[in-house]
Order: sequence, then C-alpha cells, then structure tokens
Amino acid sequence: MGMRLPWFRRLFTQTLALQLGIIAVVLVVAAFAFARQTQATLEEQYGLRALSVAESVAAMPVVRGSVAKSDSSTVLQPIAEAIRASADVSFVVIADVDGIRRSHPNSERIGQRVSTDPSRALAGISDVYTQTGTLGPSVRGKVPIYADDGEIIGLVSVGILSVTVAEAFRAEVPAVLLGSGIAMLLGALGAWVLARRIRSQTQGLEPVEIAAMYERREAMLMGIREGVIGLDSSGHVDLVNHQASRLLGLDQESLGKRLVDLVPSSALELLVADDASEHHDVELSIGDQSVIVNIMPVTVRDQRIGLVVTLRDRTELDSLLGELESVQSLVDALRSQAHEFSNTLHTISGLIELGRTHDVLDMISEHSATHQRLTSGYEEQIADPFLVGLLMAKSAIAMERGIGFSIESAGLENVRLVGTRELITILGNLVDNALDSVTGPRNTGGAVHVELRRQGEALAMSVSDNGPGIPPDVRNTMFQEGFTTKSTDTHSGIGLALVNSSVEARNGTIRVEYDNGTTFHVVIPIVFDLTEVSAM
Repeated sequence: MGMRLPWFRRLFTQTLALQLGIIAVVLVVAAFAFARQTQATLEEQYGLRALSVAESVAAMPVVRGSVAKSDSSTVLQPIAEAIRASADVSFVVIADVDGIRRSHPNSERIGQRVSTDPSRALAGISDVYTQTGTLGPSVRGKVPIYADDGEIIGLVSVGILSVTVAEAFRAEVPAVLLGSGIAMLLGALGAWVLARRIRSQTQGLEPVEIAAMYERREAMLMGIREGVIGLDSSGHVDLVNHQASRLLGLDQESLGKRLVDLVPSSALELLVADDASEHHDVELSIGDQSVIVNIMPVTVRDQRIGLVVTLRDRTELDSLLGELESVQSLVDALRSQAHEFSNTLHTISGLIELGRTHDVLDMISEHSATHQRLTSGYEEQIADPFLVGLLMAKSAIAMERGIGFSIESAGLENVRLVGTRELITILGNLVDNALDSVTGPRNTGGAVHVELRRQGEALAMSVSDNGPGIPPDVRNTMFQEGFTTKSTDTHSGIGLALVNSSVEARNGTIRVEYDNGTTFHVVIPIVFDLTEVSAM
C-alpha cells in the first residue's frame, strides 16, 4: 500500500479537525448572535419597565397637582426618590412644561433644565429612548403629565443606567458559556464518531491511496485483451474497457445506459436478464462480430451488485484454429514423406546388399524425376510459393493413402496472393475433408481434384472428391462447429466451421454440389489483393 502518511495528513485527523473547526465557528457565531439578542431583549425589557413606572408616576394625583404649582420640588422630590428606591430604577425625574426639573437623584440639579430633548413627551408621545444624560447612558421611558382639563403640564422621565443593563447581561454569560461548552463537547463526540465511521468505510485507506488504487485498477482493466463490461444491478453499463469498445462499438458515452439498448442482441439480452447464473463460453453473433461471451455475477458482502461480461473475438480463435490445422497438415505431410522415404531407403538398402547397384541408381533417378515433375508442374501453374507448398503437402498425403490427387489452375501463373493465411485455412480444410471422405478399404480408387481460377478480381476454388458424399439429413448443419461424419477423430468437427467463418469474414461465397461425390465451390473477392509477379 505504500508509505503511511503523517498523522496530521490522514483522512481521520483532517476530517475530525475540519468538523471541530466548523462546530467551533458555528458555536461562536451562535453565541455572538445570542449575546446580541439577549442584550437587545434586556434593553427592551428595562425600557418597558421604565416606561411603565413613568406612566404610573404621571398618573398620580399628587404629582399632577404639584407640577401645576410654581414651587413643588419639596413635595415631588421625596415622592420621586421613594418610587426610585421601591421600583429599583436609576432615576425618576419630574419636569414642568418648560422642561425644568422638579425632582432629580442629585438635588443640586433641581431647578435646571433637563439635559435631553423633552419635546416628544411634551407633545403627548410616550416612548422608550436610549440616551445619555447627566448620570450617563441609560434606557429611559418618557411620558407626558396631563392636568385635569387634559392640558400637558409636564413630563416624567424614568431611567435605568446602561451599567445596570450590562450587569444583568453579564449575569447571563455563564449560562451561555455552559451551553456552548456542552454543545462543543457533544459536537466533538459526534465528529469523532463520524470520522471513525468514514475511516471504517474506506478500510483505513487515505484518499491519495484510494485514488492511486483506482487508477491502477482502471489501467489494468483497460489493458486486458479481452473485452470487459461492468453492469450494475439494473443492467446499466458502468465500465467499458478498450477491447469491449472495439468489439461492440461502445464508448464512454455508453456509461449509464442499459447494455441491451446499446447492443441489439436478443441472445445477449436473455443472458444478462438471468443475472443469478454464470454463463461460460457462449458463442454469439453481435452485428458483424462473432464473439465468445462469459458472464459472472458480482457479489459484495453477500449482496448481488451486478454482472461482469467478458468478450473474446471469435475471429482470432478461428484464425488460431486455422493455423493449427495448417501446422497439422504440414506434420501429416512430413510424416507421409518420412514414411515414403523410409520404404524407399529400405528398398535401396536391399538392392545394395544384393549388389544391384544399377537398379539402385535407376530407382533414385526415377524418384528424383517424379518429385521434380510434380514440383515443376505445380510451380508452372501457380506462382504463389505458399499455395504450392500446401498442395505438395496434400499431394504427399494422398500418395501415401493411395488416393489420386490432381490440380487444375488458370490465371495464377504470374500472380502472388497477399493474405494467404485465410486461403490456406479454407483450401487446406476442404482438401483434408475430401481426402478423409475417400480414405478407407471401401473407397479404393478414390480421387480428389482441386481447381483454382482467377475470375476478374476474385479467386475461385473448387475441391471435388468421388467419395460417398454427405448424407442429406445433415447437409443443413455441416457448417456448424462440432459437425463431423467421422467417429474416431478427436480433432474433427471444426474444419467446415472454420471454412465457413473464414469465407464469411472475407465477404466470400461457398456452394456445395452433390453429384458422384461432393464438390465445394468457394469464391473470394479482391480482399486477397492479387499482385502481379515480375518475370524472372
């Protein structure tokens, strides 16, 4: 997993620190807002209290009667001080209509004009104010004093100093701090639990490790030669590697879409719908592609979460099988030639022991001439060396089995075929099947004839035999993989299937005649790109 990160860079530490920071900021903001709200509420409450006391004083008959007199301070001062003490307010000031004080906590200020504007109260408006007077900043309530006839004759101002309000506010601070501390403790505990849960869900991996792991897994999946498609539980594509994109024509825009909507294949749709079962090596034709499909359900913690679909290109498998068949043909040819040469050497050895040296020389000359005639005959008709080599190998096998083997060619004397691997697959398998059909004690006098012709921009091939032919009841299935009329050949059953797939891959045609044996006619278009050979 690599080197572990320092503790202060780990996800657990950073998550815990981030959450604690957020909680602390929220609590500070909340505490500040609560403090402002509490202070405003206290000021409002004290202001309403002062206003209520002022209204009560202004409504007292003795106050109303004394204010109307010119010299009433001796009556109003004791009343005001008594009310101030009993109501627990900072001051009770009574003034006449001219704003001259008739009472004040500081008796020296009686007879002086009030220090704040009395006009609103003398205009008949009762209200709460936050003002600074001779005693300092205060919250005060001011109300008018009415005479019996309704005329305004003065005002009452009752106030509570801001210092008193601040003291009341400070009395609330311990409760605020206690609540904030409890909230911080609970938030820290919750942050720790959440950080632990996140670490558990990521299996102790850090984000940089998760990202690196994801990149490595993604690169591995994209590098697989098989096509890989990941499906979620509802059949939507959430992973496509490069090979799957090539085989099915998908791209990154296919992510999130249903596979059955992207790939028009009813067989694939049935396989994907059966998400509870595994499917191995199922051959499907999807568009122009022949693929081998494997489907595996994906389970995480005993819960089915989707499917993995892997695809292999059947064309590549067919090509490998064709090459295997070609190699097998060469092996058979070498074995046949070895057997023939062994018999020839035994004969020569016997003649030498008998002292018949002239007969030995004649036999060697005859074999050399025969081989030279056969080689020259093929090379005169066909310029392509690979095709000549294949036909000579098949000729040797036919000679060993005692089967007549002949070829006829036209238009290939001065051309070389490009892309002969597919041609060898087609022609080699057809000749092998023809040789097998006339091999055996009941097929004496068996013969195989091969005809190759250039038809414009195409190559026409015919392989005929005089064997028993293919039974009518199996002619419709003879190109399917696994078909065979032989009972002991463990490697049979793929030859005609390879021929058919190779012909279809090259946009060719194949036709079969059943007349005194079997004849396969194959036409391959210009895909082989016939290239002229310069004269030697």
